[in-house]
Amino acid sequence: MSLNGATKRAADILKYCARSKGFDNIFSTFNVIAASPNKVTADYIVKEEHCNQYGTLHGGFTATAVDFMTTIALIADEEDSRPGVSLNLSVNYMKALKIGDKITLEGEVLRKGRSVAYTTARIFKENGELAAHGTHIKHLGN
Repeated sequence: MSLNGATKRAADILKYCARSKGFDNIFSTFNVIAASPNKVTADYIVKEEHCNQYGTLHGGFTATAVDFMTTIALIADEEDSRPGVSLNLSVNYMKALKIGDKITLEGEVLRKGRSVAYTTARIFKENGELAAHGTHIKHLGN
């Protein structure tokens, strides 16, 4: 299968994270489905090690996934791949995700200026229900 430039770039980021001995390794089981310069879609099966004591996906993991997916959407743009640093991150939790649930994650750049980017991420259950939605504002530098 031939990958477009943005999809290959996003997949390479995930491979890099999988090799990490640090925190980024938690995304090693994400699988990039598609990408364009401003949008990335991945899937993931909820793992026990990412869940809380109730067997549902930990809210911290969800918030980190919003951060990660929006950052990949920024980096996937070969013309301007600045990842930025977080200014504000907000997550709305709508449906619990349980161990074994297959989910789809989308990260998208809504607007990118000279120094600030406005992004969003959505996490869907396999049946299409929205499980979480987040917004992420990032400072891109000068």
